[in-house]
Amino acid sequence: MDDEQQDLASSLGASIRMARKAAGLTLTQLAGQVGVSQPFLSQAENGNVMPSIINLHRIAQVLGTTAHQLLEEGTRASARVVRAGEGRSYPLGPGAMVRFCVSGNRLMDCNEVTAGPGSAAESATTHTGEEFVYVIDGTIRLVISGTSHLLHAGDTAYYAATESHQWFNDSDAPARFLFTSSPPGF
Repeated sequence: MDDEQQDLASSLGASIRMARKAAGLTLTQLAGQVGVSQPFLSQAENGNVMPSIINLHRIAQVLGTTAHQLLEEGTRASARVVRAGEGRSYPLGPGAMVRFCVSGNRLMDCNEVTAGPGSAAESATTHTGEEFVYVIDGTIRLVISGTSHLLHAGDTAYYAATESHQWFNDSDAPARFLFTSSPPGF
């Protein structure tokens, strides 16, 4: 891990530990509910490993929070600016990265996903709320409740997050899109 990733792993680990203790759970209890090993969870809390995006979501669900809240500590402010190239990033899997466009506690999420050729969301997900996708560059395939939608630059999609959804970059070129959800799902 480079220094930035190490800082993120340490900060995330501390947030997970604090949330776990606030929930009154032991490492073993949380690991069992999430479906990971206790040693892995201990390594994550100590900042030695980064959980996959799916495991981070599972940890957050069990702790009654969101992945984004675990990654971003702070309070709601009246205005926040995140400059291009700034903001925390998190790997979504091979060839894909998410950059958080907002920070702190908030009522909605807006994240920029950079998806390399052949990359995809790790798995289909469902959760409460609504989601909106706006493709900035390239082409992605968005599968909502088993129906594929090919989206090009400038295209948008809006759907209930309770419907199964997953994105894919089936092309040979990178894609970039905004992924907004309310309430925050990441």
